[in-house]
Amino acid sequence: MEHLSWRRALLLVLLGLAAAALVLVVPESRLPAVTRTVMLAGAAMSLNLLIGNAGLVSMGHGLFLGFGAYVVAIGSVKHGLSLSWCIALAISSAVVLAVVSAIIALRARALFFGLLTLALSQVAFVFVARNYALTGGDDGLVGINVPKWLDSDLAQHFVAVGVTTAVCLLLLMILASPFGAILRALRDNPERVASLGGHPKHIEFIAFVIAGILAAIMGVVAAITDQAVEPTLISWTTGATLLVMVALGGRFTFLGPILGVVILETTRTLVQTYSEHSDLVVGLLVMGCALAFPEGIGPSLQGSRLGRWFGGPVHMAEAATPPSTERTAAP
Repeated sequence: MEHLSWRRALLLVLLGLAAAALVLVVPESRLPAVTRTVMLAGAAMSLNLLIGNAGLVSMGHGLFLGFGAYVVAIGSVKHGLSLSWCIALAISSAVVLAVVSAIIALRARALFFGLLTLALSQVAFVFVARNYALTGGDDGLVGINVPKWLDSDLAQHFVAVGVTTAVCLLLLMILASPFGAILRALRDNPERVASLGGHPKHIEFIAFVIAGILAAIMGVVAAITDQAVEPTLISWTTGATLLVMVALGGRFTFLGPILGVVILETTRTLVQTYSEHSDLVVGLLVMGCALAFPEGIGPSLQGSRLGRWFGGPVHMAEAATPPSTERTAAP
């Protein structure tokens, strides 16, 4: 069992403080984009609990992100519930959704696990996009009510930073626990875990549910900061974007997903300022990084002092020696 690293915990707190301090240097008009980047960082970290540790490549993680946001939006806009009740309802119902989704998706192996998660996300997307009475259909829902103290870009940014930092610290503790060690062992050698009396499906089930709940929490943050939701948040494009962010930063380093989010979103925002071809530039960037850094940018930093603080092989897979085989579900 690995011990909780104070260096990584301290690094997370320092990163959170640095993200909060961005309000001092970022123009007010750019602050919502920075807040969105922070929210996506938390969502990508939750996805990497599955990809980097469990070896489960989920293609539909946007389902939980969008679900959390839509529950808050529906509760606030359609039923006039207070924000606290909406948050409680979103998290509790996300547990049910994650359990049901895990039961369905974990029945498949390899590529079909990913396809099942993708299918679940798309079924939810079609329901949301066509149900105008409940979800607003293609137009989404606008006008989420938040308390006065939260009705500013500055306050919303601080909330996003605080929640994302808390999610990352929670993941750090999970990965440093016996469960985290078993999860990595299951990823690398499921037959060995089973022979020692472990239950691969049960372990993967717990990891899937935790990842889904954390993503839904970040969806709540998205609803609060945008005060609106739209169907694309729950579609396959969101899941694919999160997947690219994890791969770009490095799934075998703890903070790799955050690096991937920052690189991708910063590039997209800067290019959009001067050109309408941001998707083309981002696509070329991803292609270049995939060729230059096959395991992601994070693992390439492992030999440096920054790399040891950045993630290292303690809580994620060993970046220098990635597993010889990949799985997307246990046999």
